[in-house]
Amino acid sequence: MTRTKKNIKTESVPQNTFLSNFDLKSFLPEKFHVLAAILVIFLLVILFLNPLFFGGKSFTSGDIIAFTSMKPFVEKERDGISLWNPSIFCGMPSYALGVKYNWYNSISAIFYFVRDSVSGLFSVEYTRYALYLILMGISAFFLMKHITKNSLVSLFVAVSTAFSTGLIVFLFIGHVTKLSSLAVYPLVFLILLKFQEKIKLLYFLTLVAVLQILIVGFHVQIIFYTLFAAAIYFIYYFFRFLRLKEKEKTKNLIRTALAFAAAFVLAILISAPNLTQVYEYTPFSTRGTKGIIETKSPETDKNSSAFYDYHTSWSFSPGEVLTFLVPSYYGFGVSTYKGPLTNDEEVEVNTYFGQMPFVDVAMYMGVLVFALALFAVFTRWKDPFVRFLTIVSLLALIISFGKNFPILFDLLFYYLPGFDKFRVPSMMLVIVQMSIPVLAGLGLMRIIEIRKEKNHKLEKILKNTAYVFTGMFVLSLLLNQPISDWFVQRVQDYAATIQTSNQQLAQQHTALANYTAGMFSGDLMIALAILASSFWLFVLYTRQKISADILALSIIFLCLFDLFRINSRGAKYTEDINEKTLFATPDYINIIKSLNDSEPFRILNLKQDRSLGSIQQNTNFHAHFLVEDFYGYSGIKPRAYQDIMDVVGPVNETLWRMLNVKYLIFNQQAPFKNFKLLYSAENTFVYENQNALPRFFFVDSVEKKDNLEYLRMVESGSFDPRHKAFIHDKMLQVDKPDSTASIKLLSYKDEVIELEASASGNNFMFFGNTFMKGFADYKIFKPSTGWKAYIDEKETEIYRTNHGFMGIVVPAGKHKVTFSFAPESFDYAKYISLVISYLTLFGLAGLFFLSKFQRKKSE
Repeated sequence: MTRTKKNIKTESVPQNTFLSNFDLKSFLPEKFHVLAAILVIFLLVILFLNPLFFGGKSFTSGDIIAFTSMKPFVEKERDGISLWNPSIFCGMPSYALGVKYNWYNSISAIFYFVRDSVSGLFSVEYTRYALYLILMGISAFFLMKHITKNSLVSLFVAVSTAFSTGLIVFLFIGHVTKLSSLAVYPLVFLILLKFQEKIKLLYFLTLVAVLQILIVGFHVQIIFYTLFAAAIYFIYYFFRFLRLKEKEKTKNLIRTALAFAAAFVLAILISAPNLTQVYEYTPFSTRGTKGIIETKSPETDKNSSAFYDYHTSWSFSPGEVLTFLVPSYYGFGVSTYKGPLTNDEEVEVNTYFGQMPFVDVAMYMGVLVFALALFAVFTRWKDPFVRFLTIVSLLALIISFGKNFPILFDLLFYYLPGFDKFRVPSMMLVIVQMSIPVLAGLGLMRIIEIRKEKNHKLEKILKNTAYVFTGMFVLSLLLNQPISDWFVQRVQDYAATIQTSNQQLAQQHTALANYTAGMFSGDLMIALAILASSFWLFVLYTRQKISADILALSIIFLCLFDLFRINSRGAKYTEDINEKTLFATPDYINIIKSLNDSEPFRILNLKQDRSLGSIQQNTNFHAHFLVEDFYGYSGIKPRAYQDIMDVVGPVNETLWRMLNVKYLIFNQQAPFKNFKLLYSAENTFVYENQNALPRFFFVDSVEKKDNLEYLRMVESGSFDPRHKAFIHDKMLQVDKPDSTASIKLLSYKDEVIELEASASGNNFMFFGNTFMKGFADYKIFKPSTGWKAYIDEKETEIYRTNHGFMGIVVPAGKHKVTFSFAPESFDYAKYISLVISYLTLFGLAGLFFLSKFQRKKSE
């Protein structure tokens, strides 16, 4: 009987090479890893943004200019703190636009001092906001270092977070308050994970400081989303511990939730001077109330209402999830075209053709980052933190679909308090973009662990996946033209759908179809090349051809190559025009100021040339010259003002007369009566509206009238605001003033205005500033907020007049009248902030030195 021999396959012994044996610890002791990582993150941000740091370049957008416009107002000398800003929209609270960093919040004062000191080393002031990306990367590094103890994997998570396209775009477009809040987002979850081990006072006070920095960034939407993610964290772990019957962990989680709530309350109290003012303004703003047209219109389906449409127009779509893999699948926001259409001149174009009105860049995180995140989900599903990150990411993604997936979104929009105050459902993707890099890091760690486990099944999956991506890459090369043709057809099909509604945009997309298709086919090939290269690296690692550290460094390099390439497409630098150049005083401002008009007045620039300050690009430009503008730029306008714009529009002589619009600027001669030409030059005509009423004046009579009906009267010019005023909720009897009635301005400051009024009877005084008055409901107490009026130091009632302005009744005789913007909550809030912030700071300092002393003592 013949015995058959079995062929036994033996594993080859790997050769010892530099690549297979490389260990970072051999070159850099582990105690220096954190410092080195921070330095690398700092250098990488500077490298990518080198035109900003060293090239005298910056970024320009309406938001950036609007923020800079307010600097002179914010920094001007005043008694006390600015609470009311009269510069735009007939006035609104200062805290809704911007104020100085104040002495009573020591944590934010130190935070901004460090930020400005570091950015002060560079010539361009805007670098201060790029430092938020560095802080974001450092925060992500510490979170991952706590989870994995691996420095290079943590560095991979840090750079993939800091350079995520959907996050770095906030720097490009001036949405820096979002960045300032997101910069510490990872630290919130780092401390929550530390609380799972033990709740220490040092961790608690650190959480207070971290939450305060998140809040002082003052982007309520990002704060809300952070709390949403934290809530999902607690809910997930609570049910997990209950299911596993881990009573001690359940109790600790409840203690953690209480500690988090306490820390958040303290952080809120530290930021109370800011938050109370925004909270009290919200009911008077476009974010807090429906518009008058919608309110007065017949009931319609909620999903078709203007309020709903306003809040959901930037809804992400399920199809756009593919932009996580190929960023140009739906075009790509802003990019630079250079070709025959522009005679080889570089022109900025926007090739996006998804469901949102427009985007600046794709919501891209890196194709390798996304692939590793999916790998972590499928191979580390038993890890509770992986499950949490997956659940919160999926929920955020579904909510970001907004009106495209209304089942969950509408539930939150109509029933979750505060959720309906936020626009742009796609903003919810910040949670996805903060979570996916962490999942990717855990995916990379899983691959590193494979070799120790000798998991042949996963090794085979990695090898087969490498073959698949290699094959797909080869096919993308061979089928490049058919793929491009298919994409061109997609663009043309989209253009056809908007041909009627937006012919110009349709023509633009059609003309750029080949350019957009070329961008897509290039991105597709590079994405597949990166994936194929990465998975062959994983195979080499499992075969012990390269070490874990070489693998991690290679993945970091591929990730940076991918993100740098895509991010550069959306980074549009401009010359860093210094403030004096950008805000060179226009000739019309010089003319108006030369008149030395001692009475308050407003201006309106109706030029049609898109110059700074014009109605098409207002950007609060005139606030820089401390001139009050009838128009303005803000995402949180006064609701009454927006109603006027919706019904009447900015061009209306009755409106100008009533609201003290005394000087108007045009780029051609104006056809209005009672306008006196003060100055004319090429493209600039300055007129004085001689029909404009003063800021304060007596009216002959007061009537009760519906708000919308009143605005229609303004629109038609069928009443004279000098003779009639309208109150909308009550009847009011007043006397017609005679020739002896007069108003003299004694003092005009932002928050306090003093007048000398002589009334011939119970005369009604109109004050053309935005109405904001009432009581703020804090449940515990209800302080008065907004404006107050006093006659001879005795408070009198302010009536909401002419839809959104103010009026009072002045009795017969000569009186001192004072209008004061004095929200009671602010006086309480600033001292609460002072006490808690300093206690937190001193507590942190004390515990830090105590722990250092105890460590030395034990040694």
